[in-house]
Amino acid sequence: MKIRPKQIKIIKMAQRSLGLDDATYRDILRNGYGVDSCTSLSADQANALIDRFQGQGFKFEPKTPNRPWKQRTHGNWGGGKSRPVGKPRRGQGKVVALASAGEIEKINAVASLISWRYENGLALFLEKRMGIKGGKVRTADEAYRAVEGLKKMFIHAMEANNGPDWWTLRFDEPVEKFIREHAPADFRAWPGGPVRKRPQHPELSAGNSI
Repeated sequence: MKIRPKQIKIIKMAQRSLGLDDATYRDILRNGYGVDSCTSLSADQANALIDRFQGQGFKFEPKTPNRPWKQRTHGNWGGGKSRPVGKPRRGQGKVVALASAGEIEKINAVASLISWRYENGLALFLEKRMGIKGGKVRTADEAYRAVEGLKKMFIHAMEANNGPDWWTLRFDEPVEKFIREHAPADFRAWPGGPVRKRPQHPELSAGNSI
C-alpha cells in the first residue's frame, strides 16, 4: 500500500523536529529504503521510518488538545488499528530495526576519509565517543549516530586543517563526494553543487585530518 498523506506530513514534522538537513534525511531514505523521497515509500516503510524517528527523540503531538491519543503506535499512522509501543506483534518480542547494508557502507565511507591514529580507531571511536557497545554497529539507531558522529569529526578536522571555507577548495574524489552531499547551504550555488570561491589547490588533501 502506498504511503498516506498523513504519514508524509508526520515524516516531514520529524525531519524538522530532529534538525535533519536534506542531505542527512535523504541518506536515511536511500540507505534504509532505497528511495530519494518519502513519497516513494510504502505505508509499511513509512511506519518503520516514523518509528525510527521516534526512537531518536521525535514526539508527535496532535493539534487537537482534547483528542485522546496514544503516542507512538505501530501500524496506525494514517489509519487502522493501533498497537502501542512496547506491545509486540503476536508471537514476537520487541522489534529492533537492524542496520542496513547501505548504512554500514555509509559508515565505512565516512570513516575512510579520516586518518586514524590507531588501527582500531573506528571501533574505539564508536565505543568510547558514541556509546556503541564493542564498537560494532548493529541497529539502525546506532548506524545513524555513528554516521552523524563521524561526519562531525571529519568536518571539525577539515576546518582545523584548512579553515572554515574548506568546502570551497578542491580535493580528491572521496572528499569531493562528501562535499557534494553535505556542504552547508551557504556554500551551494545550486542544489548539489558547492560554490568554488578559490582556484584549484592540488597540494591540499584530507590526509592526516585526525
